Amino acid sequence: MNTDFQSNNQNTIKLQHFGSLVVLDEQYTIVALSEFAAAKANLSTAALLRSNFFESFAKAFGDVIQKIANVLNELRENGQSRHILPIKVFQERVYFKFRLYQGYFYIEWELQHKKYISAKKINEFNFLLDTIQPNNWDRVCLAINRLLKYDRVFVLQIQETGYSEVIAEHTSNGKPYFRGKEFSRDFMPKEALEYYSSYSYRYIPNIKKDDQCFVYVKDSIDTLSSLLRPLPHLHHLFMEKTNVRSTLFFRICIDDQFWGLVVAQHEHEKEVDLQQRKLCTFAIQAATNKYESQIKQNLLERTELLNTAEEELKKSLSENKMVNCALVQHIETLTQLVNADGLSIFNQGDVFNHGHTPNKSLFYEIIQFLQLHTDKELFKDYNFRLNHQQHFNEKLNFAGLMYLKVGLENDYYLVWFRKASQSRVMQIGQNQNELRTADDLRFWEDVRYDVAKPWNDAEVNFVLRLNHIIKESIFKKLKERQLLNEELLSLNNELEMFTYTLSHDLKNPLSILKMGIQFLQQHSNDIDLSKTNKWYQNFSRSVSNIEDIINNMVQLSQHRASILDKEPLPMAYTLQRIFQESKTLYGTPNCQSYFGQLLPIWGEKSAVYQIFTNLIVNAIKYSAQSEKPIIQIESTNQEGMTYYCIKDNGIGIPGNHLPHIYEMFTRADNVGEIPGTGIGLSLVKRVMERLGGSIEIESKPGVGTTVHLYFPIVGSFPDHMLPD
Repeated sequence: MNTDFQSNNQNTIKLQHFGSLVVLDEQYTIVALSEFAAAKANLSTAALLRSNFFESFAKAFGDVIQKIANVLNELRENGQSRHILPIKVFQERVYFKFRLYQGYFYIEWELQHKKYISAKKINEFNFLLDTIQPNNWDRVCLAINRLLKYDRVFVLQIQETGYSEVIAEHTSNGKPYFRGKEFSRDFMPKEALEYYSSYSYRYIPNIKKDDQCFVYVKDSIDTLSSLLRPLPHLHHLFMEKTNVRSTLFFRICIDDQFWGLVVAQHEHEKEVDLQQRKLCTFAIQAATNKYESQIKQNLLERTELLNTAEEELKKSLSENKMVNCALVQHIETLTQLVNADGLSIFNQGDVFNHGHTPNKSLFYEIIQFLQLHTDKELFKDYNFRLNHQQHFNEKLNFAGLMYLKVGLENDYYLVWFRKASQSRVMQIGQNQNELRTADDLRFWEDVRYDVAKPWNDAEVNFVLRLNHIIKESIFKKLKERQLLNEELLSLNNELEMFTYTLSHDLKNPLSILKMGIQFLQQHSNDIDLSKTNKWYQNFSRSVSNIEDIINNMVQLSQHRASILDKEPLPMAYTLQRIFQESKTLYGTPNCQSYFGQLLPIWGEKSAVYQIFTNLIVNAIKYSAQSEKPIIQIESTNQEGMTYYCIKDNGIGIPGNHLPHIYEMFTRADNVGEIPGTGIGLSLVKRVMERLGGSIEIESKPGVGTTVHLYFPIVGSFPDHMLPD
């Protein structure tokens, strides 16, 4: 509240002349009142302040004082904030307006100029309202002026930029006065915005008449929502300067946000009855509701359009290997959805254009400028040419610019452009604090050439949404690429495993074949038939094992993700044969064996052969240096699993190497000259997992190693396989 002067703990401001105002606390004590209100009580403001309202105004109001008391009690009890009471007092018809705000009662009254509005006038007014289309503000101006009979009525829209634009107008002489003009930011300072947005309308019947004093003793008194509050000083001077005597301002709110004003102006004093003002307010609210509904409908349609565009973009982004390919495919849609005149996509030096864009050399300059002067992910400037032309040698062929930086590097941009839109702007004298009279006010028109239409919230939100979609796509493609790399790595590992398995697991049967052939060649003349048949049997088993291993590896390569088909397999003879063949192969005749109970297992024949061949060969190789090498193999049934234990007394595995025993080509540092490739245990673990089983290894250097194998039991074993 602007204070004119203070004295005796009292503050005084000016109010308009056409009504009176009294403010009471909750005890109905007068804490503020206007000069004309005191005159009605025939007492001075000093005498009335801090007195009881009902006692001080009982004589002036007569019987009406009880009606006022009833309204105040109703406001207090029902929690209402406002009430209007048309009554006759002082031998005049008066509108009393009551308001309860922050613990104070505001009582305001003014004369009633018309007892009623004619039915003809209301019918004509309603007809005009019914014909108003959702976005036809010119029709709104016509309807309002038919009721008010002012010189002109226009709609002033407050833009996001702070500029105010006249978008519709009706004048009594048919000539445009403000249509198409814009007012600079200085025209609607914060004080003015608060003034017009705090009440549904503002009424100034005569700006020339002397204002009355309003005295208050509480700083918390608020007169901003009183109709008697005068115009902001700048607007008061502007009205004087443009020869406006009477004016009305009707607030327009869209989605609960102050959007603009319907302004009525007249060159002479004109009293407008409260009923007419209220009727205009209702009419403007009805037109606003239509406009707001249209905005919401357009928003729904735009949302559907955006959703469709987003789905198409997502589909393209998923189908194209490169994000840039998808964006270029939709470059026209991306331009339209932001209501831009052109779009350039810059990707690591490549440029793709649509619509009105700079030439290539100028565009490269723009990208370099953006890279140097801002690190924002999203940047927008509808005055880009006006603000930055001096940084470019060539004339910019656009006025507004908005860019989106894709990714973390400064090498991928989406840049939208807007052409300049010429407008005439009313400029106001810069130093408003020095404005005393209308003669001090300077205003003039400027023509703006370098300014584009600002990017609005909906357009910016779409770009932010687009950024999110692109990020999701990039992340998804990185994930897909990572999975593909992992799959390729897995395939390479499988290929390596395939190769090394063939070379590793074929050694035993091939060695048996080689030894047998050498033996037969060396003793072809003196070998008896029984030994020859025995070697032929070994040859046959070795060839069968080779065939099984090759078939198993082919099956592994063709069905890497599948589980091997399993059957019940007897193990006693197989394990003893593997042990004897391995002893012969590695020349360890002193290696002893202990076979406990050897239960059947569910498995695939060649896979099981690979598992036990690798483990038994390891046990024999790494125990060969022991004084009395011994291999123990036994099994039991444990909770739906067939458990096998293979134990040796070999060199053991150092503790620091145990976590790495299943890694390919990894061998402990205590193996010395013992031959090996470091892939056996890796192969065993992988084949065990394909069988649905698991492997665990315990070991201590110098003591030996114990291997625990767990094979799932998937069904009953045939009776002939079970031990007695």
